[in-house]
Amino acid sequence: MMRTSFAILAAIIPLTFTFGASVENLLPRNTTQKQDLTPAQCCDGLKRILDPSKVLLPGSPEYAAQEASYYSGEQVLQFPVCRVAPTSPEDVSSIIKFATTSNCNFAVRSGGHMNWVGSSNIGPEGFTIDLEDMKQIELLDDSKTVAISPGLTWADVYTFLRPHNLHTAGGRSSHVGVGGFLLGGGISFLSLEHGFGSDNIINYQIVLADGSIVNANEAERSDLYWALKGGSTNYGIVTRFDMATFPLDQMWGGSLYYNISLGPTLLDYLVGFTERLAVDANGLFALSIAWNAANNDYLIWSPNAYLAPTPFPSPLYDGLEEIPTVRDTMRITNLVSVTDEINMSSPGGSRTQWFALVFKADATLPWDIYQKGADIMAPFLGKEGTSWALTLQPINVGMIAAAANRGGNPFGLTEKDGDLFLLLISIFWTDPEDDGKIKATTQDFLRWSTDTAKQRNLLNRFIYLNYALDTQPVLASFGDENVRRMKAVQKKYDPKGLLKVWKGGYKLDEV
Repeated sequence: MMRTSFAILAAIIPLTFTFGASVENLLPRNTTQKQDLTPAQCCDGLKRILDPSKVLLPGSPEYAAQEASYYSGEQVLQFPVCRVAPTSPEDVSSIIKFATTSNCNFAVRSGGHMNWVGSSNIGPEGFTIDLEDMKQIELLDDSKTVAISPGLTWADVYTFLRPHNLHTAGGRSSHVGVGGFLLGGGISFLSLEHGFGSDNIINYQIVLADGSIVNANEAERSDLYWALKGGSTNYGIVTRFDMATFPLDQMWGGSLYYNISLGPTLLDYLVGFTERLAVDANGLFALSIAWNAANNDYLIWSPNAYLAPTPFPSPLYDGLEEIPTVRDTMRITNLVSVTDEINMSSPGGSRTQWFALVFKADATLPWDIYQKGADIMAPFLGKEGTSWALTLQPINVGMIAAAANRGGNPFGLTEKDGDLFLLLISIFWTDPEDDGKIKATTQDFLRWSTDTAKQRNLLNRFIYLNYALDTQPVLASFGDENVRRMKAVQKKYDPKGLLKVWKGGYKLDEV
């Protein structure tokens, strides 16, 4: 993809330092205040403190390749003045110290799978730190732990673990990146028994606002360890996640497809399935009602996974075989194959809007939300490249209890909330002329869905970060007490507010 139609700032003030110079040596002597540099000067400075080949400029193939790799078609069209590709925690430390000292705005990308503009990229007002070259992975502690760098995707992780017959609480779509997934909590095939992905992190290696490289775990910086489980972009750049491993060889997984007329039947089934997770939490049954342009109608897709080579295990999947399908790819297979199949359902590249909603497990509300969506999206669906989907999955009591048993997290969920459903609305289009109308429609749809759930006394305040829209109050949904704790942790580890130059993600200072 060519990126040639943008202007590069011409007035670059030369800096008289050499490659490998320390950050402190880049500033005038006797300076106590931060030095405000232009974005172009920031990039020029980065070339002096790093190997210059790690600073990618517009027009280079490496810059273009990184830009083209975002999931969101709108993030692809944000053009930072440069992109920086660190390969080590020390590189990240140098970048952070330079950026915070020089007031250089930046964004950070791990896998680039967030859906909204500016979540992990930036325009000409700054530079982007792209972690894709940080791809180290190794087994530790007699294979009980896997150390994962943030530039990996979950396909990379599972491919590495497969010969060892191991699994970890990572993403269910193969091309999702490690870093953003875990800093938003993350829901995995293991979550219904073991909690969010972040509940299964044993240690974070993180670069703090002052550039120091530290560990956060239950024994060391335990307050930071807790906050990072839903920390977004508030505490520092995590350069390694040490995660618990679990045995896994073959599994049963794939997809079931259904006629839209079976929607109410399948939603009733999902309620019962969620209740049965109390007996067997090794399976996932989810539903996605999606516009199928090829057939000019809606289709129901159900991704399924069971963490053993057992088709339709009882009692968890009792009754599912009796519901007629239009297509069935279920098979005895491996984790890589299942996550690749899920990834194919939403390959990215479109302009996107997502929003998330959590409510008590109920069959009627999601069907009503689908019908409302079908009504308000109807004017757009005749246009090529435009579609939308409603996806529903359980957050069961066992998942909430597992999180508490692992030291808790900031999300504010308790077992008293009971079994819940997590709803994701995802809207896709390609024509920039539709941006305003579709984004306004998304806001109306979110407002109607939230109000309806609230009116029926079904709404839970928790908003899942990884599915949320940028306008949703994600961190506030964690509850006042947890927000206070998170802010206290932020004040402790970034007392001067140096990381305000980090743009993107969900910010505590906006709560």
